[in-house]
Amino acid sequence: MRKVILGVFLSLVFLNAGEYSFRTHGTGYLYKFGGTLKRRSAVAKVYILSEFYRWDNGYSLWGGGYELVWLGRDKGIVQLDPQQADYLLTGGLVKNYRQGYLYVFFDHPCYHAIDAPVERSLYWNKIRIGVKNSKDFFRVPDSGVFYYGEMGFFIRHPDVWWLTTGLDFQYDLKFGLKKPIKRLGNIVLFTDITAYTGISMHYAFHPMLEVLIGLSRRGTSGNEGQFVIGYRPIDRKTFREAEGVLYAGIRTNF
Repeated sequence: MRKVILGVFLSLVFLNAGEYSFRTHGTGYLYKFGGTLKRRSAVAKVYILSEFYRWDNGYSLWGGGYELVWLGRDKGIVQLDPQQADYLLTGGLVKNYRQGYLYVFFDHPCYHAIDAPVERSLYWNKIRIGVKNSKDFFRVPDSGVFYYGEMGFFIRHPDVWWLTTGLDFQYDLKFGLKKPIKRLGNIVLFTDITAYTGISMHYAFHPMLEVLIGLSRRGTSGNEGQFVIGYRPIDRKTFREAEGVLYAGIRTNF
């Protein structure tokens, strides 16, 4: 009984130490791939993070998620037939630290085929720890460089096979940066670079490098619209690969 009372007391102290913020930000885009990537000729994505609770030097992001739909080429002239749908549940804590932010998140992504037999069940549970120099993950900074780096730890147990299925990674690393290159009135020319590698159970590396060049414009609300051209010179991460294919698209960050 004492433990229950103490737990309730500590919960009340914690909840009264800050404020419920309920701020939401994220990104959405549609990219069209060139080349011969028939089953993934286009991709649409929505990724939303909701800031649930804030205190003096940090905040929590819970219930965030994203939906990713790969659109393939069907028979005849149909170009945008849904082929694959991928989902992510995520949540975690972010803490202000000196001139940047530290964060820890729990991820549960899963990958699905639409109207087709599942050839490879693919999902995992992962803890990722990272650092970034700005709160905003999505919008292009007004000046300077936004960067982040993170390491993921895949959750595995020999007696609980379903914690991670279809992927033999035990760690992964991810780095990214966004930089405005030139301002042309209300339009900003920018670059957005992401580097990733999965590290298998046998310490094999599975890298991916993505480079985007785009034009960005802020709206009256502070949100951002973009036109981008992208390319992955390397994409060998063993899932949803798109190596050596140019793509173009539109993106909104809010």
